[in-house]
Amino acid sequence: MSAATRPAPVHHPDLDWLRVLAIVVLHLFHTGMMFNTWDWHIKSPQALPVLEPVMGVLHLVRMPLLMVISGAGTAFALRRRSLRAFTKDRTKRLLLPLVFGMFVVVPPQIYVERLFRGQFHGGYAAFYPTVFEFVSYPAGSFSWHHLWFVAYLFHYCLLALPLFALLRTQAGGRFLAGADAWLSRGVNVLWLGVPLALNRVLLRDFPETHALFDDPRTFLHYGQLFLYGHLLARCPGVWDRLVALRHGLLALTVAALIVEVVWPWPVMPVVPAIVGGTVLIWSGVLTALAWARHHVRTSPAWLPHAQALSYPFYIFHQTVIVCVGYLCLRLPVGPWALLGVVLTVSFAVTLALCEGVARVSWLRPLFGMKPREARPAVLAPGAMG
Repeated sequence: MSAATRPAPVHHPDLDWLRVLAIVVLHLFHTGMMFNTWDWHIKSPQALPVLEPVMGVLHLVRMPLLMVISGAGTAFALRRRSLRAFTKDRTKRLLLPLVFGMFVVVPPQIYVERLFRGQFHGGYAAFYPTVFEFVSYPAGSFSWHHLWFVAYLFHYCLLALPLFALLRTQAGGRFLAGADAWLSRGVNVLWLGVPLALNRVLLRDFPETHALFDDPRTFLHYGQLFLYGHLLARCPGVWDRLVALRHGLLALTVAALIVEVVWPWPVMPVVPAIVGGTVLIWSGVLTALAWARHHVRTSPAWLPHAQALSYPFYIFHQTVIVCVGYLCLRLPVGPWALLGVVLTVSFAVTLALCEGVARVSWLRPLFGMKPREARPAVLAPGAMG
């Protein structure tokens, strides 16, 4: 594609804003994991079970929203790239940070967990060679931990390449036009939640492992959300419909939220609980998309930089939380104060690390960041160019 015919980049400040918000919520969620009664890498000596209803809801919605936005991002990327260029770009921006993360970012989490549980007593230099034994966690020290999302997203991008190629044909164009027309009518966009519910019900006996090959329910769940995001981004008419439906979507989400909180799993029978949770997932995602599209029409000055830092922030955040949390465990404070300290310090440290990465050219690709744009030199009068 020549420079003259390549489509100009289209900015979507509403999706950028949602991505940044979702990453912040993710940081809050993983900090809370240290303080609830659920199993996690390190735990506070005093639990805060009051956090669990809110965290249960966030667990349903936070990652689905990120996956839908990521799917939409593939549609925007393919507007100005060939499939070959798209594959190369996703390999650089997903696979490279994943491999780097598994060898550099994730191991400190495993080391701190081993110290916390009394399973290791030496220094990090003595621990790190165990990573190269390539024994999967928890038996060994090789894992992608929270970077499972990056691994899954990379596989979705590769597996969807034949579909992306098909959508570029005339038949694909007709399908997209028909899909746009159908999704833009009534409340048809809500029907996309039915396959999500079927997958979660039919494969309910498979636990969520994030291990790719033994995780069919989760892999298909997020794969559907990835494709939904791509489809919505290729259907411009549906966005106006979402905005028109925003009040009804919000009401449906609030109703599903009340049901989830009042009758949580396992109080409610399993299948109704799964269906109710799926309603919350899909209506919650659509509500976020609708209200963001309605309100965020222009990009605030801070948004491009925050959006650029969101990916390295995601890569860093859990490791920082685990390390900071472990160092703060002996502070003579109550659980709420400890939560505030861990949350504040880990956020500041993660943000500082991201700012540092953004300023070092050779580090940027290791965290999925694009090369720094060259700034035009400002020359003093009489200076040589």
